[in-house]
Amino acid sequence: MPDSPRPFPVPPEQPSPDRLDSWKDIASYLGREVRTVQGWEKTEGLPIHRHQHARQGSVYAFKSELDVWRKRRASVPETPSPVLAEPEKTVPVVAEPEVLPARKSSKLPWIGAAAAVVLLIAVGIVFWLRQRNSSSAPASVAVLPFADYSPNKDQEYFSDGLTEEIIDALSRVPNLHVVARTSAFQFKGKAADIREIGRKLNVDSVLEGSVRKSGDEVRITAQLNRVSDGYHLWSRTYDRQMRDIFALQHEISQAIADQLGGGRVSRREPTSDMEAYRLYQEGRHFFNQFDTLTAYPKAIERFQMAVARDPNFALAYSGMADAYAYEAENFSSPPKEVMPKAKAAAEKAVALDPMLGEAHTSLGIVKLDYEWDFQAAEREFRRAMELNPGSGYGVHWLGHALEAQCRVEEAIEQFRKALALDPLSIPIYWDLAGDLVQTKRYDEGIALTKKSRELFPENAILTADEIGIYVQMHDIRTARKLRDAWKPPPELLNSPQLIAADGMLAALEGNLTAGRKALDQVEEMRKTQHVEEAAVLGLCHALSDRACVMTWLQRAYDNRSSSLPYVRVYTPEFIAGIPEAQALIERALGPAGKK
Repeated sequence: MPDSPRPFPVPPEQPSPDRLDSWKDIASYLGREVRTVQGWEKTEGLPIHRHQHARQGSVYAFKSELDVWRKRRASVPETPSPVLAEPEKTVPVVAEPEVLPARKSSKLPWIGAAAAVVLLIAVGIVFWLRQRNSSSAPASVAVLPFADYSPNKDQEYFSDGLTEEIIDALSRVPNLHVVARTSAFQFKGKAADIREIGRKLNVDSVLEGSVRKSGDEVRITAQLNRVSDGYHLWSRTYDRQMRDIFALQHEISQAIADQLGGGRVSRREPTSDMEAYRLYQEGRHFFNQFDTLTAYPKAIERFQMAVARDPNFALAYSGMADAYAYEAENFSSPPKEVMPKAKAAAEKAVALDPMLGEAHTSLGIVKLDYEWDFQAAEREFRRAMELNPGSGYGVHWLGHALEAQCRVEEAIEQFRKALALDPLSIPIYWDLAGDLVQTKRYDEGIALTKKSRELFPENAILTADEIGIYVQMHDIRTARKLRDAWKPPPELLNSPQLIAADGMLAALEGNLTAGRKALDQVEEMRKTQHVEEAAVLGLCHALSDRACVMTWLQRAYDNRSSSLPYVRVYTPEFIAGIPEAQALIERALGPAGKK
């Protein structure tokens, strides 16, 4: 009988001094009654493990995990919290999984098991948030990076990927404000108080969790906390065998949705090749490091390997497009070298899955910063927002498309929305501050810049950005004071962008010799490495050298500079009074607000 259930074989387990093998031992270690400890497992995510036959009494735990759990709980009062009641007939309690018929397991099946649990966690959170007494403001939640409790601490890709999937699933729920990945991951590995995290992210609830994988078993624990007082509001523990994972994902998520009356739960099955999915997760891991010298090439390599295994993997093509595009965005590669590759990957992603929001964002980036087709870029970003309205990444890029059309007030509005979704995103801070200064809201722009520096005191780019803002305001004295106090990191010291910026500041102070020296140095560097042409325009302007402005502007046009679309927004004075420069910009970008 091929459909009859039979247990999975389990190798004999070796005794460990870190292991407690009964409820009695666990309760004794925690100094509580057995009944109390059993209640903690259900209500507060106490990390308990069960043997394969899953009898209630056949449990075990690890002292190291209990210690971490106890430390996290220490800041929360032990009196019972006013937790939302969860009647059994309304909210399903996820017990041990049904034992499935034995069959050949797919390669690395544990990767996709994250998807099976993501929707369970997402539905549970959404249910609680919908049931609470809400005000007119939408409910808000931050999903912190899940901790890796695996024995070898080697499942970071899995735990990070699981966190991203939960963020993505929740961000698609209407009337739910979900903090973006960039901000949530600022707290990775940090022992911060839930209330402090909530204050910094401006949310009323925080989800945290852990992952422990051993062989074919994975335990995922998720816990929702109320920010106002730190109380636990909801928690679940999921133990799964990693087989038939995509079928299991749909079965469990739809069953939960049916019981909650939520209809069909949105889900995506990006690939049936689990090795391709693992490679994609590695690619996302490297891309999110935002390291142009090493991380982007590694990300591209992983995405290429993923689509080689599954040519229909749209999400991997989208990731590849973004990694190529960001090599140009961050000035590490010439746009003509990498942006055609980004375009091909983005178009492939959209063709494979027109309903994938990430694919439309990827294509929008190419339309905006390489093809300079701003209206087409705006259409792509707006389509991405229709598909995933909670994506701070997409909202941020929509702001750039509006900027390029000189619709600065609309761009500011989108940047504010993006910052609400991603309150610890450094690029959003400096983009919004730059537009505020450009519209002569100097006090607000400076206040925002100072706030970002307080949040990220070790970030060198924010100091450089503040110097640039004071230059825009023509406050050269303050700019110089900041520059003299700033010690750039070694990787920036010899960058052509910093050399050009220092030369510009010197020239604005009247030191034209230093300015000329910097210009000569950048010109020499151009022979052996990529130099972002638009970054040199400020130096030419400070030297009052119209021929220099035209030379570097023409180079920016010829090489499809990703910064050129923003010249007339951020630095219109660079081309003011130079008719041939203005004509070139209009030829490249179209009339302001028209293209």
